[in-house]
Amino acid sequence: MQKVIAAIKKHKRFLVSAHVNPEGDSLCSQLAMKELLISLGKKAFIVNHDPVPEHYKFLPKAEGVSTGPGKKMDFDAALILDCPTLKRIGAVRDLILKDKFIINVDHHISNEKFGDVNWVDPNASSTGEMVYRLFKEMRVPLTKEIALCLYVAILTDTGSFNYDNTSQVTHDIAGELLGYGLDPAVVSESVYEHRNPEDIKFLGVVLSTLKVNASGNVAYLEITRKMVEETGADLVKAEGVVNYARSVEGVKVAILFKEDLKDKNKINVSFRSKGGADVNKLASSFGGGGHVKASGCVLEGRLKEVEKKVLARAEKTLNNKG
Repeated sequence: MQKVIAAIKKHKRFLVSAHVNPEGDSLCSQLAMKELLISLGKKAFIVNHDPVPEHYKFLPKAEGVSTGPGKKMDFDAALILDCPTLKRIGAVRDLILKDKFIINVDHHISNEKFGDVNWVDPNASSTGEMVYRLFKEMRVPLTKEIALCLYVAILTDTGSFNYDNTSQVTHDIAGELLGYGLDPAVVSESVYEHRNPEDIKFLGVVLSTLKVNASGNVAYLEITRKMVEETGADLVKAEGVVNYARSVEGVKVAILFKEDLKDKNKINVSFRSKGGADVNKLASSFGGGGHVKASGCVLEGRLKEVEKKVLARAEKTLNNKG
């Protein structure tokens, strides 16, 4: 953390970014980090590969997140958050030239430490928690807006404090953040209950694809482009649907196979686990990564062939054969 602080103090203009398909932790960490930098007298702007999801537009200053180069793209350091590998920032990578200083702040155990300065803490509940620690260490006061961003980052990456990355420290920090006047019921409603009828129907269609392997330890779901087109649902709101497969009794590894809406030859794969299963190793074997209990990767190929390959690897992993 001290090297990150030194790098922040040294540089003046920052590009802040995170992984593609932003979720609560990556987006909120960026919003809070930008406010930290501005409070320190720095210049900062956020650029992401994908736009802010509709159900996160309630966040303060979310409208300031860009999805492409603007007129004022001058910066001397890139601050990459919640991203295990630089390629995961998508097209934003093209903005970071070889001479740009990179600060890497992340909590994924699979982080490749691609930065000039790397602060990777797999024990942190979220990248938002790490940004909170920067505020404290640098003695920058929190505001209600910043507290909201940090709270949402922690809330979403701990599965509403249900995952095993939740600790006493996590609850202590969340309790302090609520003290800034946040209403947890209102926050939860804003994050999780911003759905229309099409989204609910889409959830039903996805759940109807549930399959469990013969051993009963792997369950998986599918999302196809046709399903999205026919229901008119917002695919971003399918975030967390893989946990339905994880909740099946006896299942150790849950997988969601999702056809990429832009590239017909790519399948996005999300893994979740319970018990002692390590899906980070599973995802890493396909060039992805993440956490022991939650990881992902992107594979080329058609849906069924990717499913066959991944399911075979998952079963071998669980049987300690590969």
